[in-house]
Amino acid sequence: MNRLNTLPTLRINPSEKLTLSYKGRTIQGVKGDTVATALYANGVRVFARSLKYHRPRGLYSLDGECSNTMMAVDGIPNQRTENLPLKEGMTVAEQNVVGSAERDWMAFMDKLDWTMPAGFYYKTLHKPAWVWPIAMKQVRQAAGLGKISPDFEMKGSYTDVFTTADVCVLGGGAAGMTAALAAAGKGLRVVLLEARPWLGGCFEYRAALYNGEKPLYERARELAAAVEKTANIRVFAHASVIGTYNNNLVTAFQVGNEKDGFDERYIEIRAAGIVVATGCIERPLLFDNNERPGVMQVACAHRLARTYGLLPGTQAVFSVGHDLGLEAAVDLFDLGLKINCIADIREDGQNPELMLALKERKIPVFPGWVAVKAHGCKTVNKVSLATVNGTVTRDFDCDVLVASAGLTPVTGPATLAQARTRYDQHTGYFLPTTLPAKMHVAGRMTGLGDALAIEASGHLAGLLAAADTGVDAASEIEDAKVRLAELPGPERGTKLVTAPVKGRKTYICFDEDTTVKNIKQAMAMGFDVPELIKRFTSAGTGPGQGGIPGHNLPLFVAKYGASPTRPPQPTTVRVPLVPTFLATYAGANHDMHKRTPVAESQKAAGGVFRRIGVWRRARYFSDDFSCREEILNVRNNVGMLDGSTLGKFRIHGPDALKALQRVYVSDMSKVKAGRVKYSAMCNDDGCVIDDGVVVKQGENDYYFTTSTARAGATVEWFRYHTRYDGWSYNLVNLTDAMGVINLSGPNARKVLEKVTDADVSNEAFPFSGYREFTVAGAIPVRAMRLGFVGELSYELHVGSSYMQALWDILWEAGKAFNIAHFGVEAQNVLRMEKCHIILGAESEQRTNLLDVGLGFLWDRQKTDARTVGAVALRQAEGDTGRLTLVGFKMENPERAPKDGSIIVDTRVRGYVCTARKSFSLNEAVGMALVESQLSDIGSRLEIFEDECNGKRLYAKVVPMPFYDPDGKRMKM
Repeated sequence: MNRLNTLPTLRINPSEKLTLSYKGRTIQGVKGDTVATALYANGVRVFARSLKYHRPRGLYSLDGECSNTMMAVDGIPNQRTENLPLKEGMTVAEQNVVGSAERDWMAFMDKLDWTMPAGFYYKTLHKPAWVWPIAMKQVRQAAGLGKISPDFEMKGSYTDVFTTADVCVLGGGAAGMTAALAAAGKGLRVVLLEARPWLGGCFEYRAALYNGEKPLYERARELAAAVEKTANIRVFAHASVIGTYNNNLVTAFQVGNEKDGFDERYIEIRAAGIVVATGCIERPLLFDNNERPGVMQVACAHRLARTYGLLPGTQAVFSVGHDLGLEAAVDLFDLGLKINCIADIREDGQNPELMLALKERKIPVFPGWVAVKAHGCKTVNKVSLATVNGTVTRDFDCDVLVASAGLTPVTGPATLAQARTRYDQHTGYFLPTTLPAKMHVAGRMTGLGDALAIEASGHLAGLLAAADTGVDAASEIEDAKVRLAELPGPERGTKLVTAPVKGRKTYICFDEDTTVKNIKQAMAMGFDVPELIKRFTSAGTGPGQGGIPGHNLPLFVAKYGASPTRPPQPTTVRVPLVPTFLATYAGANHDMHKRTPVAESQKAAGGVFRRIGVWRRARYFSDDFSCREEILNVRNNVGMLDGSTLGKFRIHGPDALKALQRVYVSDMSKVKAGRVKYSAMCNDDGCVIDDGVVVKQGENDYYFTTSTARAGATVEWFRYHTRYDGWSYNLVNLTDAMGVINLSGPNARKVLEKVTDADVSNEAFPFSGYREFTVAGAIPVRAMRLGFVGELSYELHVGSSYMQALWDILWEAGKAFNIAHFGVEAQNVLRMEKCHIILGAESEQRTNLLDVGLGFLWDRQKTDARTVGAVALRQAEGDTGRLTLVGFKMENPERAPKDGSIIVDTRVRGYVCTARKSFSLNEAVGMALVESQLSDIGSRLEIFEDECNGKRLYAKVVPMPFYDPDGKRMKM
């Protein structure tokens, strides 16, 4: 097609040619094209085939609101080619076709739509039962759009941005830009997100006059230039909002261009105030064959010409319900498009200036008329128009039918954040009535159509968002409200829901091939709520996320349903609002982790690090992953472990003890000064979720530890379970502020005595004791006598800034006693030999306190504390049907089973938690959760491991612990 190369609104560069490969031939586009516009310029009208009926689908919108132009590009299926930027050398292929999009052998399915009424899949293919396995294979082969190879490797660069802002503006149209400028004018940091590659919104391509002075597109460029020059506004163009969440969290993704160092990037923004200025999309007109290639939205036809220099066809018919349709008709006629007539849904209310312009151009206008059928086998060649009551019909030739019932606001970002909407009879919109705190709406989505009013609403919203940050803008806000009230308010919308047709081929949802007839069938079966009808018919559940049917479905149900007096109810919107790649969510795949203060020292000592939760920890200190030398050194000499990842907390205040009593199962009033108390936490089901130790530092002042895995959730856990009590206490997370060194082994005391003047003898500092002293006369230490690894052990807690110094001091002092590092795996074996459990290893989400033998921790008398999980634990007492933790020794002492191996006889009876070859015992031992019938001492366990080629391993249940059962070594 010949391009309109001289228009000032163009976003293409006709002098820079780009090529793509399509169906074995090379197609030429230009810089700035999308894949779809390049194909359209080369005569492609049928882009794809629909999901169920394989009907031809063409270019309908330019913002990816439906699946019409989804194609496979460079091996990636389901690419929305209408807004996918064209790059040199792309390979484009049709999908969901047998043959080609032009000649699809599966097109016969369109004749069989009568066999697939609404919800047919719920009522067929399952009786008789033997039919389902056969049918399931066929359904799976036919389901879905596009195919991808399991060996496909995603190319490109995917990054992420995590930023904060005082104000975040969603939408880069006139209202959004004005809001951003207003907030930035108060000295605030503003982030502006715009889904298109450029700012401007609905002003950006329109030639209508702004305030009677200049074209709207010039005003859009003025605002965009002002935004770009404002240093405290950060613009993310071509960035679609994915979701909005509590406390003004916004997520989005941005498509990069050739100047960017990424293909796509994930964006996460936390803002003090949010302005939603996302504008409107067009509400599809419902008539027969309303998705036939050649039928397109008003903005699609208008933008094709003004943005991409492409007239949508040679002769057109318009069937519209708003002045934007009339405006586009006038402009496109002036650009060279022949317009045979315009059918306007409205009987009256048209802009008189536009009506005069149409009359001057001798374009016939039929008020109160509407398109009822698009004719043509694959593309439109004729349209039938009728009065809205269907009494008179006329046919007109055309190759483009520009159709739009009206506008509908893009409220998804607001409703995701729990805004409430209500149908407004004047505008015909679902308007936000209740907004979350510190969120404001502006622009066309509020029903405004006047250009000055749109900008004024954005200015007001920007000031309100600025005020949310604490900025004094009260007088300016009042002035902005007065200014907005003086301008034209929300415009009257159209009420027509559907043309006078039966609806068999009238599509309310293009993605799922859902027709008006399907909706009627669902309502006839008793479904009268749009949310239920959506699920039963699949309308709005496709890739467009309800963009096409999102407004028409509620209106249709309200008008033709069993309760016509019930106001229309919108359907639910869910994230992601716009689909994107999993690669974008994954980002650059950086290994984001935390490191302990002495991580570099351990690396230098040969530590082999592994990811454990949010941390990277030294798991081994040699290439021997059995850790034999590390283990035996702790048993015979002394070892040093970095335990800084433990959760560490201080709780203090008048009600600190009450809070401890609530979440811990033990009686925490019995915590004595100078002593360590071990206890556990359960959830409401009695399932054990965490354990740790508590020490009393003073009156109503406690220091406690949690497991590494639960450290991040501890504060919220306390808050959640005490939120209605009105208690006064403070909880401080010291996990990162404090480091921990575990000094363990028979020579541990000798090492410690060399570095402190404190008395650390067994008499002065016994097992389960707690002491505070200094090391080297300068480093304050909180020391606990614990025995997790089964040996004499000191857990030394110090400020993180002291960790490296203490580590070096202990290392030097321990050289005379053969001190050595040991890692997490060695600790795992040492504690297993002692049968000290790790929650998550010796437990799973159904395991309660009693199952793992920790019932002795539960104080059954402290009922006034309403201990979390106590009720469930009482009900579980005496239950013999639960899994029980047991210790076992292998019949083959050299062969330990893999962790997670299942215990079986004729069925699964349990599983192995942790098992290793014990060098201390010279035999293979482990712990397992088994059914109570197998928990007796001497019971034989049959273990299935997937690496044994079907052979079984056998073990015997034995008493626990395996090592030093009397505990003499850790108390020496």
